[in-house]
Amino acid sequence: MPERSFEDHGARVRARLGDAAFWAAIWVVSGLALVYLLLPTCIIVGASFTTSDFVVFPPVGLSLRWFAKLWELEAVRVAAARSLGIAAAATAVAVVLGVAAAFPLVRGRFRGREALNALLMSPLVLPSLVYGLAALIFVSALGFSLSITVLVLSHVAIIVPYVVRTTAASLALLDPHLEEAARSLGANIWRTFVHVVLPNLLPGIATGGAFAFISSFDNLTVSLFLAGPRVETLPIRLFSMIEFDLDPSVAAISTVLVLITLAVVLLAHRAVGLTRIVRL
Repeated sequence: MPERSFEDHGARVRARLGDAAFWAAIWVVSGLALVYLLLPTCIIVGASFTTSDFVVFPPVGLSLRWFAKLWELEAVRVAAARSLGIAAAATAVAVVLGVAAAFPLVRGRFRGREALNALLMSPLVLPSLVYGLAALIFVSALGFSLSITVLVLSHVAIIVPYVVRTTAASLALLDPHLEEAARSLGANIWRTFVHVVLPNLLPGIATGGAFAFISSFDNLTVSLFLAGPRVETLPIRLFSMIEFDLDPSVAAISTVLVLITLAVVLLAHRAVGLTRIVRL
C-alpha cells in the first residue's frame, strides 16, 4: 500500500507539472544532492595542492610538496601499513563468514530466519559509536586485553553485512538446476560448490569484499575504542593530526584515501560490474 500511494502521488505530480517539468525538477534535485555530497571532498582535495603552510581553499598556488612530505612522516607510513593489514585480515574473515551465512538466509526455511537476517544486518543501522562502546565493555568483561586481533574481529562484525548482502543477492539469482545437473553428472557437493556455485557467486563476493575493505580501512569510531595504546591506525593518526596541528599534509593524506577508495571501487566494477549487483 505505501508503495502504491507513492506511485499515485508521483503520477499526480507529473500530471500537474507535465513530463518535461517533472524530469527537470528531478535532475535539479539530484544535481543539488550530488553537489552537496561531493563538495566537501572536492574542497579537501583542492586544499591538498596548496603552497601555503596551512589548509586553505581555494589553494594558494599549486604544488605537490605536501604529497612528497608524506614519505617523510614515518608515523603515517606505519599507521597506513597497519590499517592495510587490519583491513585485509578483517575482509578475509568477513568473506568466509558472509558467504557461509548467505546460504541459510537464502535457501533455508526455518523459524527465526528473518530475525537472523536482521541481526546480521544490524551493524549497518546501529551507530558505530554505540557499537564501539558496547564492544569495549564486552571485551573488558571477558578479560581480554586490547590488541590487533580484537580490533580485527571488531571490524569483522561491522563489515560482514556487506558480504552477506551482495552474496545473498547473487545466490538468489543462481539457478538450482545447475547444481542438480552437476550432481547428476557425478560431482560431489564440494566439486559442485567449487566449479558451479562459487563462480556464479564471485561477482557478489568481490563487490561485498571491496566495500568491506573500504569500510574497515576508513573506520575511526570503532578503532578509537578498541585499538590498544600501541595500535595506531591511519584514521586514528589523522584524527590526532587534526586535533593538534591542521596542516595541508592532512589534506594530502585524505586525498590519497579518496584515490584508494575510488581505485578499489573502479577495480571491482571493472572486474565484476557493480551495476549488476546494485540492480539485485
